[in-house]
Amino acid sequence: MANYYHYFVEGEGEYAIIKTLKTDLQCIQAGKVDVFNVIQNSLNKNMLMRLKKGTIVVLVFDTDKDQTDILDENIRFLKKQSHIKRVICIPEVRSLEEELVRSCNIRDVKELMKSKSNSEYKKDLAQCRNLDQVLKRYQFNIDKFWNQEPKGVFAKYKNESKLIRK
Repeated sequence: MANYYHYFVEGEGEYAIIKTLKTDLQCIQAGKVDVFNVIQNSLNKNMLMRLKKGTIVVLVFDTDKDQTDILDENIRFLKKQSHIKRVICIPEVRSLEEELVRSCNIRDVKELMKSKSNSEYKKDLAQCRNLDQVLKRYQFNIDKFWNQEPKGVFAKYKNESKLIRK
């Protein structure tokens, strides 16, 4: 039986990155992607109705805020659903921006998109049409991306990114 993957990601930046990693760079498993912050918002049955039986749900979330109650609730909820095969957690240590700095040859995330500010960078990243080329230009290394274990209140969530890598 084929595995189906469904990603829930925090924001448009993660959406753009995952889309590029799965399609253009083909270094992670293909699957559908929804922007949904699992740290701040509760999942419900209606949101999961379109998932196929045997779907592997991948949760990608920042660890820069000390808030895990809703995330814990979401993980418990997902694990109770009979059509979900597995839940994979990918904590970004501490944020997508820090992951990109760690995995690309840049000192500041604004360099990646040649942005003037952090808020402009987020918009530029979400709208980038050649993100694969940008990542290649800055020597993106998938082995350095999503490779750290979170600390503090997030230490209980093991980084399972290896499970989605090709």
